[in-house]
Amino acid sequence: MNTIHLCTAADKNYKLPLMTLLNSIYKNSLSHPCIMHVLCTGLSKRYQRKLQNKYKGTQLFIDFVDVSNYNFDVYELNMQYWTRAIFYRIMIPEIFNDIERVLYIDGDTLILQDLHDLYNTKFEDSCCLAMVVDRFSWKHQMFRLKTSNYFNSGVILFDIKKCRDYDFSYKCMKWLQDNPRKPLYPDQDAINVVCNNKIMRLNNLYNKMVVPAYPEQLDKKPFIIHFLSAVKPWMYKGKLRYCSFYRSYIPSKFQRNKVFIKQFIHKIIDYILRTETGEILQGTKILSQKQYFLCTKLVYTKTLEKKDIVDVIKKSRER
Repeated sequence: MNTIHLCTAADKNYKLPLMTLLNSIYKNSLSHPCIMHVLCTGLSKRYQRKLQNKYKGTQLFIDFVDVSNYNFDVYELNMQYWTRAIFYRIMIPEIFNDIERVLYIDGDTLILQDLHDLYNTKFEDSCCLAMVVDRFSWKHQMFRLKTSNYFNSGVILFDIKKCRDYDFSYKCMKWLQDNPRKPLYPDQDAINVVCNNKIMRLNNLYNKMVVPAYPEQLDKKPFIIHFLSAVKPWMYKGKLRYCSFYRSYIPSKFQRNKVFIKQFIHKIIDYILRTETGEILQGTKILSQKQYFLCTKLVYTKTLEKKDIVDVIKKSRER
């Protein structure tokens, strides 16, 4: 397969990570033509054209797929820490039914080596997905969900035909509707339960998971580095040393400097808070107001949409 079909998800709050991910692909993984399918909501046409024009004439093509018409809300499902974008990957076999395989990659990642070999991985006969084991919680999650293993959904290689034959999208959304109080990681839990024994294990270097608390040096250069935890390397709370590698891939010098300045200011404020002066200032409103003004945190916006996704999948199969 010469053309590599990649997929990610983005909304208006994920513009910077999307730009950075695309830049890492452009720098490190263009031995073959790549099409990046961006499942999106809230991205203006102007922004889409800007990104497409940036890579015009290269082997990186960007295809924006608007998924704003679908309602992924599940009654009683705890979405306090998540956005509807986590469900987009579940819909990939339905959206890209004319493509043989798709490699989904989370937006909080960087591509550091060529993805051609990963994309052309040979599937075991019984498997419809290929993923990396969740290095931080696999034992606990296996026990909780009673699965044979537990995989991280940040990188997923889809065999589209096998997934459709298995009715992957419908079964995942149906499991969430039937078990709304069970998931801790909604999309990830659904995929692991529904596809238990149908997921092929990938080398950990294809989804090297790191968190700020454990920024260990990498013995081997991973193909994909995945920044877990709520504190992302582009946010103001990011640690300077931990985030420096990520910042080097931000394509805009202005954005790169902006991220660095916010993180530097936060580091100074955090240091002040731990001093005697900080204890005095915390009794006033001055410091908190400056901290809010200088260190605005990215937040997600939830919206109610038009169609129930399970009904959409079911009706499309009946036609």
